[in-house]
Amino acid sequence: MSFFKRIGASLGLGAATVETVLNQNEYAPGDTVKGVVTVKGGTVDQQIEDIDLHLFTQYQVEKDDKRYYQTVKIGSYRITEGFQIATKEERRFPFSFVLPLDTPITFGKTKVWINTDVDIESGVDTQDNDAIRVVAHPYTAAVIEAVQDIGFRLYQADCEYAPRFHRRLPFVQEFEFVPTNSRFRGHLDEVEVICHPESDGIEVFIEIDRRARGLFGFLEEAAGMDESLVRVRFSKADLQAGRGHLSKQLEQVIRRFSR
Repeated sequence: MSFFKRIGASLGLGAATVETVLNQNEYAPGDTVKGVVTVKGGTVDQQIEDIDLHLFTQYQVEKDDKRYYQTVKIGSYRITEGFQIATKEERRFPFSFVLPLDTPITFGKTKVWINTDVDIESGVDTQDNDAIRVVAHPYTAAVIEAVQDIGFRLYQADCEYAPRFHRRLPFVQEFEFVPTNSRFRGHLDEVEVICHPESDGIEVFIEIDRRARGLFGFLEEAAGMDESLVRVRFSKADLQAGRGHLSKQLEQVIRRFSR
């Protein structure tokens, strides 16, 4: 075996390569992600220590009046332990894992991707990134549709740093709605909704931003007192009762705290 080939492989030249192919590119939280990782040998035999898949997204952080995005790992999955890959050999490793329920949907600026990390002994690790499209969990979709049904339009969604919620991940995904009918227009500036789907229902946080009216309203807004954060939970039975039932429940909550 050429000394120069070994040196080149240790620097990443002529080393093994990796490619991850998913069975599909669209998933909802709770779905099973399936695919195959293919490793192709380079110009020399190499020892692969392990292969891991890492699920990533980004969330927004505000500090010193500046906003920036922070990358966070949602989950990690070991595909295989160590093995040796021969020159020009091809090895395929099927995999499957469940997309966590707190994976954000890829709406607006939110992105989710899978990073394939191949740890090569005495060499430069090889990696592969694959973006996936994450649609709303059925329970989250039901809540979003119900809010729209009662007279709101979804205009923005983003992942925000929110340690106060004490969740597994340091952020929450906020869905921002503006009123579109006379029932709420003039009374509310916007409504922000945060959804945490679970196996037997969904926890929903609703931040209601009341429109400032008159001097007292202006002072409330200036002091940050014009917002109410409401926590509600809908059971699986509530969600299966239909959009009309859920819409009515949400409208009652929003009306109660928008006065």
